[in-house]
Amino acid sequence: MIRAAIYARISYDPDARAVGVDRQREDCLRLAASRGWTVVAEYIDNNVSASKYSRKARTQYLRLLDDIEAGRIDAVAIWMEDRLQRQVLELAEFLKVCDGAGVTRIASIGGEFDLSDSEQRTMLYIKAAMAEAEVEKLRRRVLRQRLQAAQNGEPHGGGRRGFGFPGAGKNGITAEQVEQERELIRDVAARVLSGQSLNGVATEWRQRRIRTPSGNFWSPQNLRQMLLSPSIAGYRTHHGNLIEGTWKPIIPREQWELLKALLEDPARSNGRRGHPAGYLLTGLVVCGVCGHRMVVDYNRRGGGRRVRSYKCKHRPAYGGCGRVSRNAETIENLIVEALFVAVESDDFDRLASNHTDDPAREICESLAHDQGLLDRLADKVAEELITAEFAKRKQAEIENRMEETRLRLAELGSARAITGIPRNLRDEWPNYGLDRKRAILGAVLNKVTVYSQGSLAPFDPDLIDPDWKV
Repeated sequence: MIRAAIYARISYDPDARAVGVDRQREDCLRLAASRGWTVVAEYIDNNVSASKYSRKARTQYLRLLDDIEAGRIDAVAIWMEDRLQRQVLELAEFLKVCDGAGVTRIASIGGEFDLSDSEQRTMLYIKAAMAEAEVEKLRRRVLRQRLQAAQNGEPHGGGRRGFGFPGAGKNGITAEQVEQERELIRDVAARVLSGQSLNGVATEWRQRRIRTPSGNFWSPQNLRQMLLSPSIAGYRTHHGNLIEGTWKPIIPREQWELLKALLEDPARSNGRRGHPAGYLLTGLVVCGVCGHRMVVDYNRRGGGRRVRSYKCKHRPAYGGCGRVSRNAETIENLIVEALFVAVESDDFDRLASNHTDDPAREICESLAHDQGLLDRLADKVAEELITAEFAKRKQAEIENRMEETRLRLAELGSARAITGIPRNLRDEWPNYGLDRKRAILGAVLNKVTVYSQGSLAPFDPDLIDPDWKV
């Protein structure tokens, strides 16, 4: 009895339907039966390339080698020679394993090879070399197509659908769903620029059951990745260069440059990632006697009810005086109402428009201009308008200037956040999470000083002194 193995492989099967390898398997079974071989094992690699550029291992092929080496296989049936090998070096390894195990027969629909015959072995090598050469030609064609697509500003092909983009085939979504996702991107971009953390947005989106295109809940990490992607500003990258795309941008490039400068600012790594403040004015309330920050404390009142307060605690390591305490909810309501009144005033509109015009817009326009100069350097070298040495010096000069510009953007800090506060803040406030509320207050408020008053005296708002940034 000749113990035969069947090996089938398909390079590309994104739907994982295995139709192609099933056809190969049926043909190989008939092939083995026509020679009187008994099939004792089947090895199927679906959606796996055999080229040297493949990133996935052919696990079933490796299992086949192990079983041949262990003496369990006498012959191998394949559909075509290039299903087994598309690399000369791998073929040499395969033949070495077969020689060591005494396997001399390989059959395909094109005929049978006797591995003990040097001429037939040479034919196998020729076919493997031709398959390898075909892979190289195909790769060059694909690379050329990708280059042309990049130069024409066409989107990256393949992969998962991007959030805010229509996709294709089974991954496609309706035009209405696309616009809903794009509105979410515009909203989160404005909120992050207003000072809200990615953690806060991710938490809110999880509560609203908003998912990524792959069906997972959003995390701060993939929110950051989405906002840093130039595709939302209507651009794509090719070898590190920005190229204007053929699709409509979701947000303006100037706003994307602001986001990029903000999210890539090293100062954002403050050691408190994943631990947001738990109360509205945490870190903003200070003692009017000693100047130390007040902390949240809970006291028991009649009936066992716990009452929250902002308190200056006296601790040796902390340095507080312990002389000031005030009901937290009363202070928060006072500050929030003052914010609502300010936002609803005509003066706030004028402030917001001033911040829109000055100075972030000029800085972003400068960034965009320098990026354009950087993008055109390679073209000028290719057209022999400048030398490569000059281009290298010019590139360093432009990149240094862009880095200084991004630092200027980062220095604007919360001064630009006022533009993200809606005029109908009073109506929207109950819909906001704590993180977004704190971001808005942090944009307009330096601190709230609480002065001492008698414990039995009625609440005096004049002893609460907010220090507004604007």
